[in-house]
Amino acid sequence: MLNQMYVYLDGLLIAPFRLFEIPILGFYFGSFVLCAWCILIGELTFRLAARANSAHMNKIRAQAVKMHNLSIQAIELKDKESYRSCNKQANEAFGKYFFNMITQGAAYLWPVPFALAWMSTRFSQAEFPLPFSLPIMGDTLGFAAVPVCIYILSRILWGRLRPYVYFFNRDPRIGLEQGEEEMLSWADLGKQRLMADRAWEKEETSDSGGNR
Repeated sequence: MLNQMYVYLDGLLIAPFRLFEIPILGFYFGSFVLCAWCILIGELTFRLAARANSAHMNKIRAQAVKMHNLSIQAIELKDKESYRSCNKQANEAFGKYFFNMITQGAAYLWPVPFALAWMSTRFSQAEFPLPFSLPIMGDTLGFAAVPVCIYILSRILWGRLRPYVYFFNRDPRIGLEQGEEEMLSWADLGKQRLMADRAWEKEETSDSGGNR
């Protein structure tokens, strides 16, 4: 069954490469279609992962926002120990959220290595001459150089078209849950921020003087 599936996929993927009688045109067009498939599958995978992981991500974000707000409130109250504790927990939560976003974003790219692996079974001997010789690459490039460049350009083009494409112009992540805190900023403290800064400077000066 796996062999039949591979034969079917192979026939589907190679078809665009055979639409033009001129081989080089067929290679470029086929690479573009393959890159379009990678972008579409990656986009759908990312949206599925974002939707499935949204509750966990919202929980981490809510914890980060909560501790960040508490740290700002601690500065307003001039509570140095509480600020350090809350700020540390906020940084840890933001770190978890950041790395989860990176892992989730990898869903965009996973089809690319599989596409290149398939192309290697068909075009591993293909080479493209360069107008000049490069120190490491020499005077030719392998088949992968073309689809990689086309993928980058296609990704840029897709990024500009996506806001105008129905379904893909929607954020797949669930928004703020009801009752979740909004993140405070320094501007929210108003004039109290200046008072807090002066208090911190005074306390830091006294701490440095006591450590001598």
